Amino acid sequence: MEESHDCTPSPTRSFEKNAYATLLILAGAAFGYALSCVLGGPSSDEGFHAPQIWHYYVGGTEHFDNITMPSTFHYVIGFVMRQIGYYHDYLLRLTNLLVALCILPVFYRAAVRYWPELATLRTLQLFFTPLMFPYFFLIYTDLWALLFIALCFHTALGRRYVWAGVAGFCAVMIRQDSIIWVALAYVLIAMEDIEWRRPLPVKAAFRNAFVHGAPLVLVGLLFIAFVIYNGGVAIGDTEAHQMLNFNISNLYVFLICAWALFLALCIQQLPNIIALKKKLWVWALVVAGFFFYMGTFDNPHGYNNTLYHFFMHNGLLYLMTEYVALRALLYIPIAWMALSLCVMPYPDRRCYWLLLFIPLAVISHPLVEPRYYFAAYLLINLWRPALNPAAETATLAAYIPLSAFIMYGTVTGWFFL
Repeated sequence: MEESHDCTPSPTRSFEKNAYATLLILAGAAFGYALSCVLGGPSSDEGFHAPQIWHYYVGGTEHFDNITMPSTFHYVIGFVMRQIGYYHDYLLRLTNLLVALCILPVFYRAAVRYWPELATLRTLQLFFTPLMFPYFFLIYTDLWALLFIALCFHTALGRRYVWAGVAGFCAVMIRQDSIIWVALAYVLIAMEDIEWRRPLPVKAAFRNAFVHGAPLVLVGLLFIAFVIYNGGVAIGDTEAHQMLNFNISNLYVFLICAWALFLALCIQQLPNIIALKKKLWVWALVVAGFFFYMGTFDNPHGYNNTLYHFFMHNGLLYLMTEYVALRALLYIPIAWMALSLCVMPYPDRRCYWLLLFIPLAVISHPLVEPRYYFAAYLLINLWRPALNPAAETATLAAYIPLSAFIMYGTVTGWFFL
């Protein structure tokens, strides 16, 4: 069952906090968008997305072979450009930004369910998450998909099952990899109000899984039909995105990135981790995990073996491959973050399923990309325990200049995440 929170903020205080937060978000959006206009022409994968949008803008119908996902994102923006009657990369980025910003009110409403006093601050932290912030201003599909993933969870937790199915379908129609997060939303519905006791509540479980969860089951069946018809998950560039070509190194990079983003959380959970000292089997697993990590880390994908000095994630993989000592040292944040996720309290027992779905979601990609971790960041931020007020504020204070620096590096061509 969900924990109840009776610390409802006063209307006046809530209005003031939300007003200041809105101004800060508008300032951040204006800053990021202005910098993106400095960038000029398409950068990185924008060079694939923008031509597809242009093709739809001028009346074309073909799906380009280098676009791996359905062209929903591209068609919608192309349609918007046709209504405006003008095409420019700046307008593409602005359209992407305006839709992506809708994530924030959705996340805020979801956060109010668990942390009414902290919902505003956590929403600001989500917007200024350094590894996510630049994608609000670039022509990428990831934040549009994240918007519908957030809507799927918000409506599923709010028992609006049909809308959860609609949101899940839209998420998958933008990025196929969203299906794993849709599956987690389905598990949350299936486990709703279920207590594991004897006799097992079979009727309630059946009702949840096959009645309440029916819209998401339909999304799953449609996805399976698509994979069978398409012969795989990716629509274009199939050689580089083959189905069932798992990459466990994605999990290691995710844990490193998550440790950096949620360092305050990891520090908070140190006492809970230390309390495990009496459980020798836990530390045996940690030691075994080190040898497993050292033996299984690999960087096999061709796209991750180029431009080490430009793509930061490629540079990290290169250093971890070339320098064994550094790779061994990085096991500390990897294990620390993993243990933090395991020992931290969750606001709802169903949230513990996140521990299974994060590894499934990240290793399912053969290509290592920090963009693939956005949904996990969002859910960790939504379900993590509250920090002390100073730590919450310090996290946001650290995020803002770091996001500005990453945005500056991106638009000047210095580096790309």
